[in-house]
Amino acid sequence: MSTSKSKWSDLLFFKGCGILVAFVLVCLLVASALGILVPRQVTELSRAYENKNDYIKALWYLGAIFIGTYINRVTYQLLINVYIRRLVQHVRMTCYKKWMMAHDVMTSKKDIAERYPQGEVLARIVSDTESLRELVTSGTFGIFIDIFFVVSCLASFISLNSFVGSTLAVSEILAALLLLWGSRRMREVFHAVSKARGMVQRTIANLVGGFSETHYNQHEGYASKRGEIAFNDYLNKILKSNVWDAGYYSLAESLYPLLLCLMVFIFPYSGIREAALIFAIVDLIQRSIGPVKDIASKIANVQRASAGVSRLQEFLGDLEDVPSTPTVVNSDFDNIKITSLTLHVDEFIYPKKSESDDIPFSISDVKVEAKSGEVIGIVGLSGCGKSTLLKIMAAQIIPEKFSIDLNFDNNSSLIWDGKDISRHALYQRQVGLVSQESHLFSETLRFNITLNPEHEERFDEFWGWVCSQIEYLKKWNLNPNDKIEPKELSAGQRQLLAAIRACYLKKTIVLLDEISSALDSELEEALREVVRLIQSSCLTFVVAHRLETVRNANKIIVMEDGRAIDSGIHDELLKFSKVYQEFVAELSLSNT
Repeated sequence: MSTSKSKWSDLLFFKGCGILVAFVLVCLLVASALGILVPRQVTELSRAYENKNDYIKALWYLGAIFIGTYINRVTYQLLINVYIRRLVQHVRMTCYKKWMMAHDVMTSKKDIAERYPQGEVLARIVSDTESLRELVTSGTFGIFIDIFFVVSCLASFISLNSFVGSTLAVSEILAALLLLWGSRRMREVFHAVSKARGMVQRTIANLVGGFSETHYNQHEGYASKRGEIAFNDYLNKILKSNVWDAGYYSLAESLYPLLLCLMVFIFPYSGIREAALIFAIVDLIQRSIGPVKDIASKIANVQRASAGVSRLQEFLGDLEDVPSTPTVVNSDFDNIKITSLTLHVDEFIYPKKSESDDIPFSISDVKVEAKSGEVIGIVGLSGCGKSTLLKIMAAQIIPEKFSIDLNFDNNSSLIWDGKDISRHALYQRQVGLVSQESHLFSETLRFNITLNPEHEERFDEFWGWVCSQIEYLKKWNLNPNDKIEPKELSAGQRQLLAAIRACYLKKTIVLLDEISSALDSELEEALREVVRLIQSSCLTFVVAHRLETVRNANKIIVMEDGRAIDSGIHDELLKFSKVYQEFVAELSLSNT
């Protein structure tokens, strides 16, 4: 995969991040300055023990340093939290926009749609950006400010006693390197355990091999020879991992007494004659031991985040090789209203994946005419081509011979036949796709609807208006700044929010693939209300799975074997369309 055109800086730096990075650097410099003061002030505190006034003064001064350190660390963490939150939004939007503008579409001659299907793309973006979020939730960024503080403390102590300070610094660096090596080795051991566990599970699942090579074991039962090898290998690796785990953490927890023993050993050669310096040494070891241990435990999170960014970088680099349309900023069609659409698909045949494949499914002789404000239902029995037709209308599939003709209220038109790449983006800007797998981000409601990390004031007014129109939203009681957790929502709730997103973004054509699973009555009514809101300003196509949807549609297209065999309204089709009658009967049966 090519990554030459996709730089790390393109992902890690975004508009408005400069001031955040600058303040973070200031916090690190402040931590260093405070770290320099601590050993000197601890020494001064011990020296002033005999003089009450000097002691209280030194105590207040040291307390002020500690309070300043705490405030500085809190400020640093808040800045990091804001940076990571905005970074995750920026990376997700960058990747998603780049993918959307790439013409990674299916044609009759070439099947490349599955290289980056929507589900895989969204899963990759979410998974890899979550590793960035883990840097905050795991406290990983905290070790950086701790390291700045401790290093400056060591540098300050070296100025007080170069021999002890240098020895302690070298010892802690060696300890950190040893723990880093140990953590890397432990990851290798744990990966080996995971692989061995997988082999055991594979052996258990492989019943054919298990029954063909059996033997009677000493536990009076039959077992697979392959299974015995896999189980023994797994057991040995588990024991090895336990030894490494115990040894590693024993060493990490023993660093403090080991460093104290080292200080006792070198003390006769240090030339230290003051108890104040001894007190400062012990204090410095206590402060530095935590960050030294954390380096090894947190570095895995840094590596995981680095791997996630690298994967996204490869993904973006790979998309450089795919024909792409630049984002259209000032389109002539952005602020005008669509009046009608005409779609004509002469033929589309799914490409064969291999020569041995059966005759592939095809779409042919489909003509659709619709006007703005209409709801067009697309129905048919399973496998008739409904979803394929929707993908063609969404420009995810480009037939060899087809055309889409859009007419607007200013007497202009947009004709797209798949040959002019620049018109692909123009057409896609008009279309909003609300599928059964409509994706939501683990972000605020505001971001999920506007898809804009910047605050849009008009959204608050829009959300208030939508809630006043849909009773379900009033009961749900979602606020614009509430964080959405997609895993906690039902499929119907996710589609409801995705449909509201299409309404907010003012798409002139909305393609809705209804949830086929059962919904509670209130949620089903809410989805119908959203369709009515969209219908008032858009042209809506619905792959229908509910009787209520098709009853209210302005026109219904009946599909069979990739062809549009009938069209009309509900009452008309019930009289003359046999396929539609079968479809309605199937829906009626599923609802009983």
